[in-house]
Amino acid sequence: MDSISQQPSHTSTSEELLLLHKQHSLLLDDQRAGRYLQQQLRPKTPWQAQGITFEHCVVPALYLTGDSLDYFELPDGRLLLYLADVSGSGTAAALISMLLKSIVHSFTFVAQTDNSTAQITPASVLTYLNQRLLTYNADRHITLICALIDTQQNLLQWSMAGHLPSPVLYTDGHAAFLPGKGQPVGLFEHATYSNEQVHLPQSFSLSLFSDGIFDVQPEKCLVSSEAALPALIKTAQGEYAEIVQRLGLANCKDMPDDIAMLVLSRNLA
Repeated sequence: MDSISQQPSHTSTSEELLLLHKQHSLLLDDQRAGRYLQQQLRPKTPWQAQGITFEHCVVPALYLTGDSLDYFELPDGRLLLYLADVSGSGTAAALISMLLKSIVHSFTFVAQTDNSTAQITPASVLTYLNQRLLTYNADRHITLICALIDTQQNLLQWSMAGHLPSPVLYTDGHAAFLPGKGQPVGLFEHATYSNEQVHLPQSFSLSLFSDGIFDVQPEKCLVSSEAALPALIKTAQGEYAEIVQRLGLANCKDMPDDIAMLVLSRNLA
């Protein structure tokens, strides 16, 4: 009798397996719902404003992604854009990436009210993001690039927060990294950010990437992968579709890291 009573119950095992299956199904449903929500929160692609075309793609490593991007027109007519990469992975990083959109839009809205003294610059956006993220104690930081385009003055202004790779500007058959440095947001209370700017020609392309892009490049190390980007964009003549094709982004899957790419262009031949 003792030997019989010590044998595992097949009924109990079946019930446990059924419970695990249900829990797994619920988890997958949650992940799929989160992925759909992230897709809905992203801006339209392609999107055109003031003669500039914005195009992007995001390739999650799993269902959810910590990479985030957005672009929109401010009430004063300038175009604001950013591409961000939240540290870590999974649901926590994904939630922070979605929160990022709300924080940026909230800041730009409040800054343009009649009684506000805040000025909207890329550096002021990063400063505000840093302050807000620190208040959440989320144990996450964000690297990102934020930029503003003034088409009336043909001026590009940008600020960077610890982000790799740097943006690549393509003009007149040449491609080069934009300069800039700064600490990630959400790490240091007194982090400071500076604005850089350049006048834009009538024909140009600007490409932004998250660091997951290094995983689809053939180069063996990060330094060589980053260094190869301007040449790749030059060969693609700054065209979004050509960059996607040369990097194989349309067909990549099961990647170790999320990938995000944003390309904006005007009057490419």
